[in-house]
Amino acid sequence: MMYKFKKCALCGAETDLELSHIVPKMVMRTLKKTAAGNIRNSENPNIPAQDSEKHYMLCGSCEDLFSEKETYYANTLFHPYIKKEKTKFDYDSKLFYFLTSLSWRSLYLDLIDFIENHVVGIDALEHLISCEKIMKDYLLNSRNDIEAIEHHIFFFDERREITGNTEMAELRPHVTFHRGIISYTFCFEDDGTYGTITNMMGIVLITLYKKGSREKWERTQILNGIGSIEAKDQLISSVVGNEFMNILKTTQSASNSISEKQMAKIVENLKNKADKIKDYPVFQNWLSDRELHNK
Repeated sequence: MMYKFKKCALCGAETDLELSHIVPKMVMRTLKKTAAGNIRNSENPNIPAQDSEKHYMLCGSCEDLFSEKETYYANTLFHPYIKKEKTKFDYDSKLFYFLTSLSWRSLYLDLIDFIENHVVGIDALEHLISCEKIMKDYLLNSRNDIEAIEHHIFFFDERREITGNTEMAELRPHVTFHRGIISYTFCFEDDGTYGTITNMMGIVLITLYKKGSREKWERTQILNGIGSIEAKDQLISSVVGNEFMNILKTTQSASNSISEKQMAKIVENLKNKADKIKDYPVFQNWLSDRELHNK
């Protein structure tokens, strides 16, 4: 379903709106460029995906405001990481702004569903509505911070072992996270942890609107200013691990539901590229998953 709002979701201007991608367009473009075959999504795996989720929700001015920070993210972190050029990334406040804009888009849209379909309890809903307003004011430069809301980036780098949940090792985590994109808001009301998770080909943004008492995050947080983050020695002890499992299980279920006709096309395509398959990123992901599973 594609939303087409009557006015800009950010500034409220009543004007023609532009198509806004929830996950940046350049991520989908990179995913398609480096793929060995067609891109498929979990909602309808039998139809090749041409683009990522997008909606008419921002005016041209707000889209331009976000676009500048998206370019900064692409050049500072995304492309250097995907190309394996760097593992440590220095950043400034433009990265924090970009991450806020990214999670705000998902939260704004998810709140529509939460309200219409009573997905979460009233306390969680009121808290999320408050956070959406805080983030919106920050994006419009009406405030300098987003209070207690936190942005964390977790690099789903090569996992040589997974402790605490051996089931994850059987669900092809390297292929799923490195060859996938997704963004949505989650609520663990019993634990008191709410957030938005966005996967961008293994760069996983988790914006925490509220943290439960058992949450533990090390070397993952992005500060609102100058800082650095490294794709190394990161530790998460969090209910967000359940969301990682949900993503993996949903992807596995979609893979299992691919029709015989589509599967035959996939196999034929891979046969035609057999002599070059080692050049595609998915091949190394597949090897990593096999090693993880064997352990």
